[in-house]
Amino acid sequence: MITLPIPSSVKQLLAPAGERLSEALSLLGGSSVKPDFPVLGDPETLIFSLAPAAEATEGSLCFAVKPSFLAEAAERGASAVLISPALAQDEQAEKCLRSDSRLGALIVCPEPRLLFGVMLGLFSSHFVPVWAVGEPFFKDKASCSIGEGVSFGPHSYVGAKVTIGPRTTIGPGVFIDDGVVIGSDCLLHPGAVLRFGVRLGDRCQIHANAVIGDDGFGYNQIPCREQGRLVHFKNPHLGGVSIGDDVEIGALAAVDRGLVSDTVIGRGTKIDNLVQIGHNCQIGQDCIVVAQVGAAGHCQIGDRAFLLGQSGYSHGAKVGHDAIISGQSGVLGSVPPGANVWTGTPALPQSEEYRSQIMVRKDLPLWRKFLRLFLKGKSLDEIREALKE
Repeated sequence: MITLPIPSSVKQLLAPAGERLSEALSLLGGSSVKPDFPVLGDPETLIFSLAPAAEATEGSLCFAVKPSFLAEAAERGASAVLISPALAQDEQAEKCLRSDSRLGALIVCPEPRLLFGVMLGLFSSHFVPVWAVGEPFFKDKASCSIGEGVSFGPHSYVGAKVTIGPRTTIGPGVFIDDGVVIGSDCLLHPGAVLRFGVRLGDRCQIHANAVIGDDGFGYNQIPCREQGRLVHFKNPHLGGVSIGDDVEIGALAAVDRGLVSDTVIGRGTKIDNLVQIGHNCQIGQDCIVVAQVGAAGHCQIGDRAFLLGQSGYSHGAKVGHDAIISGQSGVLGSVPPGANVWTGTPALPQSEEYRSQIMVRKDLPLWRKFLRLFLKGKSLDEIREALKE
């Protein structure tokens, strides 16, 4: 639960939230029309906190994506709930407003979770600590180009010939290697490392202790029979990492630089914590890459692909545009484009994988039992009776 610094009415919250959402949509090339959110009930209902339905109290604003969440929020005393147009037509919505609950308003919006996030953003400055400003260590300040409004946290390091765009914030302990280019309005969290050859677009976020552009993992194997050894001869990786606008990379993630060309992360892609992106991977635009994904070198991921948690991608694996790879799946070859869910190892269309699992777990033991009885010379009637048991 987040307690608001100043209690506000539903009407007072919706106005700036609508403006912020409109600005965000406009920036992404969407509609610049201010969103309209009808209110069922009293728009002057006073809000003291933002909370999930399970933690709601009197004065809370929540969001609900199904009737049971709305009922829970009303039962716990929430004062207002964000709901979808479909849920607004549900009898549960009418029941909550007519009951003796303390629910004062239902706010109808196409994406309740999205609008709730926008409202959280209105108050983030009241809760997110501001880092101390310090003087970074410059290797060669005269060779650097630092934009207007750039701020540095204590103990940050800036190499030679570095370019940093306006209004970018560099957190404490950030390491920026020689020749790195950082766009405008970026945010580098404490301990982030950007090695040589890295180029960030505008409005990027690199979270704490992420490492961008470190050496790729590539070796040639040389048998040394005289010594009974297999020597791994290292390939120096001298390429870079090119990251588009509006990319976010989570804490402790690692994106390796390419061998001679760049590893590429497309515009708008969001990468979670503890993700490994190997050398020369090409990640498309607007992708989602969830925690503990591991991609070996030279993978090609299409636009708008969803790579869910702990899924793995072998060297050179290809994932088409809009594909969804479920958690713990393994892509060993290629997945065609299309908004389909792929699962298992090797990854198959979800329906095929589920049929295979049913066969393995249910049908295969029956066939095994049938074969054993058949080999023992049992009659078909005896086999039928045994299989019924």
